[in-house]
Amino acid sequence: MTAHINHVSGERPLQPALKLESVGRFFGKLHAVSDVSLTIQAGERRAILGPNGAGKTTLFNTILGDFPPTSGRILLFGDDITQVPPHQRIRRGIGRTYQTSLLFDGLTVLDNLFMAVRGVLPGRMSFLRPRRNDPAMIRAREMADRMRISHLLDITASQISYGQRRQVEIGMALASNPKLLMLDEPAAGLSPVERPELNKLLADLPASLTLILIEHDMDVALRNSDIVTIMKDGFVVAQDVPDQITNNPVVREIYLGSAH
Repeated sequence: MTAHINHVSGERPLQPALKLESVGRFFGKLHAVSDVSLTIQAGERRAILGPNGAGKTTLFNTILGDFPPTSGRILLFGDDITQVPPHQRIRRGIGRTYQTSLLFDGLTVLDNLFMAVRGVLPGRMSFLRPRRNDPAMIRAREMADRMRISHLLDITASQISYGQRRQVEIGMALASNPKLLMLDEPAAGLSPVERPELNKLLADLPASLTLILIEHDMDVALRNSDIVTIMKDGFVVAQDVPDQITNNPVVREIYLGSAH
């Protein structure tokens, strides 16, 4: 499987979607992320795997500005965003989901999607109740159609299944029309019946959208990536295409133990 390319010119854009240059994040003496350098091209699907404590989520939060890097640089489509606040990174084209569900349980699915759309628009603090033909409400319904959850719009978030919550969260992350979508363990907590639907949703994402996902589920990760990066103890220890990564001896030791 090869990385996506620019469908207009047939060539890669001049600037990568995301470039990390020797990025580190320290918490006191704990080096949660150490000297990570990655280049992710526009339209690429990248999976980041590794055991618990490998630094995957800390790396995500560093890219998004929740934990600014202690060292190194982060470039988004060629622009240095190392010191840019998190809300500005979202406006520059990053969308994300979190490892734990962050829906407003007391609101309907439609209202959750609407809040996500409205949150990146001018006048987002307005208390006026939106009309049905409000552009943000129309986009919220479009997101529901894309996520195949239109039948859930009037149901409160507390009443839907865990898999459906994940669908809503991905729809909310797409609300701002991101150029780079970052998903933190989207398959976590899903039943075997729900996982094929997630794979279908990820496969249907626009080819121009750059996708980075953290996953524990090897099957989901390999199905939805062009390149797989393996982390351990805060470092990148392996990187390859999905068909080859499982043959890497370091990866086999991490996932299967030294006996294999």
